Amino acid sequence: MRQTQGAQNQRGSPKDSREKEEWMGFRSVLWRGLSTFGYLGFLAFVVFISAGHARRADAAIFQLANGGEIFGELVNANRTDADSFVIRSYSGGEITLAATNVLKVVPQRPVEIAYTKKLVQVIDSVEGHLQLAEWCGKNRLKQSQKKHLQHVLQIDPDHPTARSLLGYSIVDGKWMTRDEKMRSRGYVRDGSRWVLPQEKELREKQKQLKQAEREWYEKIKRYSKWLTGNKRVSGREHLLDIKDPRATPALIYFFAKAKRQENVEILARALTNVGTAAAFEAIVSRTIVEANDDISYFCLELLEQYKPAGAIAVYVDALRSKDNVKVNRAGRGLSFVGDSTVVRHLIRALVTQHKFKIGKENPGAVSTSFGGAAGSKGTGFVSGGGPKIVAQNMRNKEVLGALRSITGKDFDYDMGAWNTWYESQKPPEPKINSRRDED
Repeated sequence: MRQTQGAQNQRGSPKDSREKEEWMGFRSVLWRGLSTFGYLGFLAFVVFISAGHARRADAAIFQLANGGEIFGELVNANRTDADSFVIRSYSGGEITLAATNVLKVVPQRPVEIAYTKKLVQVIDSVEGHLQLAEWCGKNRLKQSQKKHLQHVLQIDPDHPTARSLLGYSIVDGKWMTRDEKMRSRGYVRDGSRWVLPQEKELREKQKQLKQAEREWYEKIKRYSKWLTGNKRVSGREHLLDIKDPRATPALIYFFAKAKRQENVEILARALTNVGTAAAFEAIVSRTIVEANDDISYFCLELLEQYKPAGAIAVYVDALRSKDNVKVNRAGRGLSFVGDSTVVRHLIRALVTQHKFKIGKENPGAVSTSFGGAAGSKGTGFVSGGGPKIVAQNMRNKEVLGALRSITGKDFDYDMGAWNTWYESQKPPEPKINSRRDED
């Protein structure tokens, strides 16, 4: 390192001697810090402060071409790229470095400067490092706090305060961090959480499933668009080739959106090829809301072919709908997939009562009840000037058709006759001999 020009002109003078002593003192303090705290830990924040001449913003670490570092304040802050660096140490001594010798200047924050002052004065003892660790904690210098606490443990491995601040606790007579304790109990890290290995494996599978579903969405979106253009044949082939159950959500979405009959049929077949419960439920649900009979019957024929297990439950639930149209569509569906287990439900839905608002406000079905007398009608209304609420018993043709198809019987809309016949089909209850054995 070169001395300042002024120092060179006064070599041998008392002033030169004092500056040399200051530089030697600076170097000894630097190396004392390196040896007591560790090279990397010491260099993390070291900066020297000068009173008066240089601005605090100029305090920095000067990284040298030879791998070393100098800590201090830049005196000639207005220097050009070619000018030398004039650095003032904490004690006031100045060092001049050629520009080619400095690779990088790292500015320091005020709190880091304050830390440096304390660091070079710290006593290498439990108390010294513990006090500085406490100061670092209050000033949010977490890494420096951790290093000082670790240095305390190098001196006193069982120091309770340092152990506690570093997250240790005694488990089975041993100091353990929380991570070590959780691992000892069989937990593994999953991001920021500790979970059992089985849970982590499940979450990983769920992530993979979601990713696959997103990828299928993009593919099926593309294939569905092809159905309306000159790639129709290719789009149809791609859709009907799908067998991956993870494609189910995307197929359901585009099946529900499809309006054109040919496209609906292709997507319905694609759903049956996937064959999941959700895929078949989507087809069932469409038959309940679909107004196009051609589409509805196509879907019903698919359901009749595959007989999916969950279809009956969906249709039985729809028999209780407030909408009489849906009740009939559910009855139609059961004529394709129903069996003897649904007969009781069909009898109850043979004639249903629906209430309608009649007046200026929006008309529409508001409720349904079962078991009205065949062919009977009932009405009711609220008093006053508001809309009337009219109740009417509705004969459900499709429900009757399902009953005829499943049972082979025909009692028309006579619910009493249907119930009598149904009860007659039950096997007789076994007779129980109530007499006690005589001695």
